[in-house]
Amino acid sequence: MGNKHRDDLIAAGKELFLKYGLLQVKIKDVCTKAELSRVTFYKHFQSMDELLLAIQMQLIEHLTDEVSRASTKDLNGREQLTFMLNAWVVYAENHPDYIRFIQLFDINYEMYDFSPELRERYDLFNQNGKEDHFLMDALSQGVVDGSIKNPSPPLDLAQFIFTTMMGMLQRMVTIRAAHDNSLDIRMTEQFVKMLLHFVCSEEIPE
Repeated sequence: MGNKHRDDLIAAGKELFLKYGLLQVKIKDVCTKAELSRVTFYKHFQSMDELLLAIQMQLIEHLTDEVSRASTKDLNGREQLTFMLNAWVVYAENHPDYIRFIQLFDINYEMYDFSPELRERYDLFNQNGKEDHFLMDALSQGVVDGSIKNPSPPLDLAQFIFTTMMGMLQRMVTIRAAHDNSLDIRMTEQFVKMLLHFVCSEEIPE
């Protein structure tokens, strides 16, 4: 029951943050939406800041887990990466609100009044994610089998891919929300091809 209550609070927080913004939602709003008491809230989170951070980390883990599952070890590195990038686009199509939440959090992170302890927790989360990057297996395999020839270190490539993919998808889901339609598949396909060409090529533009 404890885990269910925590999940209910997280679900309520996600919905309210996306509807009203990250700075306007109060504990009582989350409790009302989740149909739980403030006492129950404080059993799981010490503050709204901690809830916000928990949602962000959960969404990033959900995204990276889903994208990672698209790859299989019997493919070469480029093929693995291709499957993962395409799965990433599908994820954004199916979960545009998650992509928007991650974007809102990133935009507001420096302005938000997180405690030093929470900032340290999030920094550690990000550092662990970089050191054990979900794209590293595919990129390292590609370097070994020759399907990825970019001279940049695989970790640098992984971080570059994450930044560019999220930037593109965040922009596209925002446009989608404004026009109430699906992602521009032609544009996403072209972007994935361009990204693959850059990552897998041995020629680096000056």
